[in-house]
Amino acid sequence: MKSDSLHVLKNVSLEIEKGEYISILGKSGSGKTTLMNIIGCMDMLDDGSYFIDGIEIGSLSQDELASVRNEKIGFIFQKYHLIHTYTVLQNVMLPLLIRGVSRSEATQKAKTMLALVGLENREKHKPQELSGGQQQRVAIARALVTDPKILLADEPTGALDSKTGEEILELFKTLHQQGNTIIVITHDLKVAKQSEKIYTLEDGQFIDKIY
Repeated sequence: MKSDSLHVLKNVSLEIEKGEYISILGKSGSGKTTLMNIIGCMDMLDDGSYFIDGIEIGSLSQDELASVRNEKIGFIFQKYHLIHTYTVLQNVMLPLLIRGVSRSEATQKAKTMLALVGLENREKHKPQELSGGQQQRVAIARALVTDPKILLADEPTGALDSKTGEEILELFKTLHQQGNTIIVITHDLKVAKQSEKIYTLEDGQFIDKIY
């Protein structure tokens, strides 16, 4: 660890198999945001190793890290992070266009993903014309469109009412049943309990806790 580094995570070891649905549960200040940023290749480790799909992340350049984020990780954020000047379809197409996929192929793939999340009739709408739950479904479709190795969800129901939140969690269950690997970062035990396995983070380390 570098001398000027803040020691946020301590002896954290995590192995996630393809197709697993896990939650990382922790209160504010527990280190879960730092861990999420490392999993998402947005922050780098000072010490230790991190592999995705056999690739050692610490050895990559910034351009290579950007490629990993685009190709192997589908991000789902609490605040959706949709571009409000784009249509729903354009928002979902964007990761493919960044990758260099042709517009026709990106359009077809985006339409397929929107149908998967039940928004095939909202393609031409702008995000602000949708409900919060619908915007989160757009974000999920955008995350899925690149066929990522990992779906990484940060407080995915945090901005939603309880009924809409339950609908999004049901969608996660469906995606898991279809073979997707899902990691949910949350402070909400009810959300965490929807996954197969809960890792509880406290003061920067995993603790044994039975729910």
